[in-house]
Amino acid sequence: MKKVSLFVLLILLLGQVTAFGNSPELSSRARISLLTATPGDELYAVFGHSALRVTDPETGLDEVYNYGTFDFDTPNFYLKFVRGQLLYKLSVVPHEYFLLEYRYEGRGISEQVLNLSQEELQRIYDFLQVNRQPGNEYYLYDFFYDNCATRIRDIAEVQLQPDWGEEPVPEFSRSFRDLLKPYLQYKPWARFGIDLVLGLPADRKATPWHYMFLPDEMFLAFAQARHNNGRPLVERYSLLLEQTFEPAKPGFFEPVAAGWLLFLLGLLSLLKIRIARVFDKFFFSLLGAIGLVILLLWFFSDHESTKGNLNLLWALPTHLYFIFKGNMIYPIGIPRHYFKVVFLLNLMLLLFWPIWPQAFHPAFVPIILLSAVKSFLYGHGDAWKRIPLLRRMR
Repeated sequence: MKKVSLFVLLILLLGQVTAFGNSPELSSRARISLLTATPGDELYAVFGHSALRVTDPETGLDEVYNYGTFDFDTPNFYLKFVRGQLLYKLSVVPHEYFLLEYRYEGRGISEQVLNLSQEELQRIYDFLQVNRQPGNEYYLYDFFYDNCATRIRDIAEVQLQPDWGEEPVPEFSRSFRDLLKPYLQYKPWARFGIDLVLGLPADRKATPWHYMFLPDEMFLAFAQARHNNGRPLVERYSLLLEQTFEPAKPGFFEPVAAGWLLFLLGLLSLLKIRIARVFDKFFFSLLGAIGLVILLLWFFSDHESTKGNLNLLWALPTHLYFIFKGNMIYPIGIPRHYFKVVFLLNLMLLLFWPIWPQAFHPAFVPIILLSAVKSFLYGHGDAWKRIPLLRRMR
């Protein structure tokens, strides 16, 4: 089902009432193009970028309309971003300035000139003029559903109503999480963090309509789309900038390696109970802190994609309480039963790993396995006595 941004519809209505005919009239030589930039090095640029270019040789007009602008100087920038309350804006810059920035970053830019009638050109241009007005240019950013690419997709849908092509066979459709993976192959720690904070909504099967939150996917969608009369949506394609940026290959110390190293250190800590106690306070405190962040993103963030996060099954915020409660060498009472439950949760996660509705990062395996080992020992307070190897190592 297609869901078009409510803001796009409101701007469309506003434009019809107040601004239609007030924008400069484009000549017959005017063109509107979709610009698609290749991924960059920074995390906010790693998925690429989309923008619209409007040119009119008769008047010298050559502007780029960019829905991906944000301001690092925004008060409480990071807090607003984490809570899903950061406003992005439509900015308009001369085309040469836009190219200058991407040339400096070594990123490629391709251009798809849209196959539009004069009426369609003017209608989209009028829409953009209303959208750029003070008070209209800001919008509440959502990575999957309302970003620099989906804004352009929604404009095309409302103004042109093209045929985007057939839906894929369900078994061949990809989830939102799957769509992100190719872009994160050179940023393993970024993928680790993203898999940590994204919940069940990221594992929903996406449709081609949803694919277009990624600029590369929207480029492909525009290339195959057609108007209702059968003519192609794209008139011609050209490469404006060659990509010169090459992402650095990740080193050996990736999340999976780090996870197994942590697992090994956790086992070695069993050589001395005092060392194990210090290590375990660090380990379970770390899991508890991660769980607390996940919990906050679930219930106190407007990001839809961070809700329903099953990583809470192994990163339990309650660790922060129980790991410092009582005697953790021979726990009794509630702490002992607590760690029995933790062990069962860990065991359940590992045994049914392939069938959970949420995809987990492979680096979570050694972490959960270590948690299972430690929680088993704490859940059975006399395990240190009953296991000969551990008894000798005390």
